[in-house]
Amino acid sequence: MTVKIQEVKTGKELDEFVNFPFELRRSDANWVPPIKKQEKELLDSHPFWETAKKSLYLARDGDAITGRICAIIDEKHNAYAGEKCGAFGFFECVDDQSVASALFNRASGWLAENGMTFMRGPLNPSTNYTCGMLVDGFEYRPSLMMPWNPPYYPVLAENWRMRKERDLFAYHIEKEGMTIEPRLKEEIARLKAENRFAYRVSGKKTLAADIATMLAIYHESWADNWGFSPLSPREADKVVAELSAILDPEFFVLFFCDGKPAAGMVAMPDMNPLLKRLNGKLGLTAPWHYLKSRKDIRKSYRIMLFGILPEYRLRGLPMLLLDFMLEQTRSHPEIEWAEGSWALETNYAIDDLIEDFSGKIKKRYRIYRREIAPCAN
Repeated sequence: MTVKIQEVKTGKELDEFVNFPFELRRSDANWVPPIKKQEKELLDSHPFWETAKKSLYLARDGDAITGRICAIIDEKHNAYAGEKCGAFGFFECVDDQSVASALFNRASGWLAENGMTFMRGPLNPSTNYTCGMLVDGFEYRPSLMMPWNPPYYPVLAENWRMRKERDLFAYHIEKEGMTIEPRLKEEIARLKAENRFAYRVSGKKTLAADIATMLAIYHESWADNWGFSPLSPREADKVVAELSAILDPEFFVLFFCDGKPAAGMVAMPDMNPLLKRLNGKLGLTAPWHYLKSRKDIRKSYRIMLFGILPEYRLRGLPMLLLDFMLEQTRSHPEIEWAEGSWALETNYAIDDLIEDFSGKIKKRYRIYRREIAPCAN
């Protein structure tokens, strides 16, 4: 196979970049197509790029597209973390090492030209969005905003001498098999009896304000975690608008101490059955597709936002948050399971707690890293 790497410069080429996975992955039953319009916006005009820069590339064999990659410099993250990190993301490729290596070489070359000292990924485009490469659990369909890729992707990355930096876990919690050890039940009962924390379930009238509060908790609670990248105010506004459109308020809880926000948790209905039916397009038939997939959407939820302010971490709030969310799951007969994702492999306290609540690791995602030498000026 001949490999030519082409930088994306025109609107037509951007459309080709967005459309390529639909050709490559059309026969993969577990791949969930994004909405093309949203994917294009994320790659082009999203507020993330106000403090970041990128270069997009297509691999070609004659007229045929064989791969794509995006090289990313998140200046906001680098200033926050004190790193010279360049990222790669939006990677899709045929099963051919020469194509993958050419894409990785071009992305790392651009990052080196811009002074970066290592490449991390996949980040699409940061840890606040979709990230990680699936390395275990290929037989299972992904939850909302979690990626799926075929098993040969990690092989392509590792053959290019990328190495694991961190693994991310996706925990599966079956409602029918949900059990909690007696010692935890006793501790939860004790915490509830003490009545140190009040909680409030969100509602339609307060949803946007509650999401803004949750993002503030998330920022402060995750500030010292590996890979954290702060959201800009405009990014946060966009997240509030997007979550407000699909979030089920019943599965959004905030805990308070003396009237001040202390912690929060958000679980999202799994919209992937709908996205699968839409196949990248929002059109006049979208409401019909929603009605046809509504039952499947309600079968599972993804616990995707979880945060506790540092001063409240040792007061039992993690148990109260998980207990609330799992009680909500139990109270809805249509729900069959929940997924907690993603969880850092090194966040031992949270990983142990999820496992105490019957969570089992079902999928594993990997963030890769490779050192690169910055080009001399």
